[in-house]
Amino acid sequence: MEAKKQEFLQLIDRALEVGKGMLDAGDSPSERLNTLIEQLQQIKANTISDRLEPSGGNVTLGLAREVADWIDNLDSPLLKAVGAIEMYYQQQL
Repeated sequence: MEAKKQEFLQLIDRALEVGKGMLDAGDSPSERLNTLIEQLQQIKANTISDRLEPSGGNVTLGLAREVADWIDNLDSPLLKAVGAIEMYYQQQL
């Protein structure tokens, strides 16, 4: 389980990196991007402290759906990054 947790944290870190880069560049609505970054940081904290509820293959984190609601480009690296988090969460955790 520890290896899965580490891989999941790497996916979160990648999404945080992309999100912060977009925030710095002013590429997206800053309020929504800040909210997403806060959500990712909370998920990361919950994962580290073993408080993240398991998906059981059914539950999602809602990240991809939320980003898809406001992102301009559906081929965005941010949407791909949160999509990878969602997929890993559902399939591995």
